Amino acid sequence: MTMKDLKRIFLLFVIAMTSVAVNAQQSITDAINAYNEAQGLAQSDEYVTAISKYQEAISIATSLGTEGQDIKDRSEKAIPKLYFAKAAAAYKSFQGSPTVVNLDAAIAEFDESREVGATSGDTEVQSRSRGVLAQLYYQKATMLFKREDFAGADAALNNAIQTNSNYAKAYYQKGLVHKKTDPEDLDGIINWFNQAITVGETVNDAAVVRQATGSAHAELLFRGSKSIEQGQNTTALETLKLSLEYNSESSDSYYRLAEASNKLGNRDNAIRYANQALSFEKGGNTDKAKIYFELGIAYQAKDDKGNACSALKSASYGSFRAPSEHKMEFELKCESANP
Repeated sequence: MTMKDLKRIFLLFVIAMTSVAVNAQQSITDAINAYNEAQGLAQSDEYVTAISKYQEAISIATSLGTEGQDIKDRSEKAIPKLYFAKAAAAYKSFQGSPTVVNLDAAIAEFDESREVGATSGDTEVQSRSRGVLAQLYYQKATMLFKREDFAGADAALNNAIQTNSNYAKAYYQKGLVHKKTDPEDLDGIINWFNQAITVGETVNDAAVVRQATGSAHAELLFRGSKSIEQGQNTTALETLKLSLEYNSESSDSYYRLAEASNKLGNRDNAIRYANQALSFEKGGNTDKAKIYFELGIAYQAKDDKGNACSALKSASYGSFRAPSEHKMEFELKCESANP
């Protein structure tokens, strides 16, 4: 090989190396430009185009190896946050036009955001998306509940619980839905309220605990009162005693227990329950009248005229005035038949 040939080969090598360097420089510039363009698009809320441009920057940067690693890392970190921002924009649209269709669109966006967060390793986006998703499913359930689409509400609540098993509100709402779809299943209704209480206590959601506790007590009190009306006084006693587990200072529960006990002929229990009802009753004479009336009935049945007359005198208010005065005047012949 001649010296001239060697020079030619060397010249070609230099040209080739220069070309590689130039191409490499162009490639890293392209990656940076794509990244900067993506940032601008993101700031303009053009989320879909921005995500595409970040992906382009990642593709270019990946081909550069270690030289493009920084751009690649930055782009990959930006994409999950853009998915979350895109989902948030969908929810904002729903707020402007609150329809189930728009809510479903927001739910789909946050579901995608959650998946992207999971696959990319962005646990913050994944967690935030999951939290919002549970709230949106719950919101959908309440919208459908108001429309009396109880099956749809129940399905949405199942999704909320599946998304976040510690979402206490969903369990409480399940109880309300169950009350509509299967009103005879008292155990099922109370079970959902109990789950709401348990989860609420676990996550320190005092509002849900208070709601579920109050609803459980009210439901059991109502069922117990209905049982008395239907002559099922033993069942009433069991139900009303259970209501006290949710409100141990319920004047109404103790009053109804006194009423059921009187109907069953258990006067001592009636007196005990009536006195407990009086100790918790915060209202005035009219509110206490019904309790004193049951107390008077119990004492009358025990032939305790003094206490019976005293109780019935205190019962002589509102709708209990006439029956109390009748008992005092014609049945017990109290010394003072007028309060």
